[in-house]
Amino acid sequence: MATEIGIKEQNDATLLYREVQQFRQFWMWLVLLVSSLSCLGAAVIPFFLKEFRENVILNIILIVFGLIYGIFLPAVVYVTKLTTEVRSDGLYLSFYPILFYQIKIPYENVVKCDVKKYDPLRDYGGWGIRYGPKGKAYNVSGDRGVQLELANGEKILIGSGNPEQLATAIGFYVRK
Repeated sequence: MATEIGIKEQNDATLLYREVQQFRQFWMWLVLLVSSLSCLGAAVIPFFLKEFRENVILNIILIVFGLIYGIFLPAVVYVTKLTTEVRSDGLYLSFYPILFYQIKIPYENVVKCDVKKYDPLRDYGGWGIRYGPKGKAYNVSGDRGVQLELANGEKILIGSGNPEQLATAIGFYVRK
């Protein structure tokens, strides 16, 4: 997780805070490794068992399944990152490569900004971009973040390794 604090110019907007988070939890990678190896194992079965060699369609399905879940999925999880930027013209979120665009939250839409401890599984159903009864969440790890309440009543939780710094940076622009 990388955090930058300071003032930098970016696209004519001052960048006050930037945090980049990635999925690096040991337990998650252990589960992903075991399931990936199982999928890759299923993909190579056709090359060793005569019964499978005779069924071309099944071979293709197993190979495609094995490649997608054994190589492609772990690669996507590895490169996925949540970037949170507090700029002078708004709060920006990007969740590459899941979203191919940035989400901009203008400060005039933010009514409330609080540091919050939460349970990712119970409150939002896990990690990533989550929708639930408590609102929308953008998180990749941990159990702390910043809860925003917007003028339209929408609630957005942004997971953060440094929620106090993030809330302070957002508050710098919201309370002006």
